[in-house]
Amino acid sequence: MVSASLNVWAVLRFALSYPDARHLQRFQEIYQDVPETLEELQALYIDLFEAGLPQPRCPLLESAWLLNRPPGDVVLENKLFYQNFGLELDGRAAPDHLLTQLEFLAWLDHCLAAGNPDPESLDRAQEEFLERHVRHWVGKAARLARDAGGGCYAEILEAVS
Repeated sequence: MVSASLNVWAVLRFALSYPDARHLQRFQEIYQDVPETLEELQALYIDLFEAGLPQPRCPLLESAWLLNRPPGDVVLENKLFYQNFGLELDGRAAPDHLLTQLEFLAWLDHCLAAGNPDPESLDRAQEEFLERHVRHWVGKAARLARDAGGGCYAEILEAVS
C-alpha cells in the first residue's frame, strides 16, 4: 500500500503548472502577493515563464541558465537520467523543463513511499538529480522572478530551490 504522506515535489509541480481556478484559490489562501483574478494570474504566468524573445523573462528550462554547456548536452543528460529509471517522456515534454524535473522527483518520492526494495539507491538518485539538474539554477530563477514582480511564483521557485 502506498503511503498517504504528501508528495512535496508533486505539489510544487502543480503549483508551477499553467494556472486554473484551483491555483488562484490555493494561492490566495497561502500567499499575499497574488493577482485578484484568474486572468491576471494567467497573464503573470505567461509574462514570466512563456512569453518573450529570445526567451521568457524567467525561463523554466535548465538549459537556458547554463552558459558553459551546450543546451543539447543538458537536455540529453536529463533524458538519460529518466531512461536510467525506465521512464520515457511524452514527445511534447522538454526533458530539462522544471515541470518535467519535478515530475521525476515526484515519481522517485512515490517509489520510496510505495516501499521500493532499494530506498538507498532512490535517495542517492534524488540527491544527485537535485545537485546536477535543479539546485544550480532554480535559485537564480527565483531571484529573477522576484525582481520581475513574480509575486507568488517567486515564492514557489524559492521553495523549490
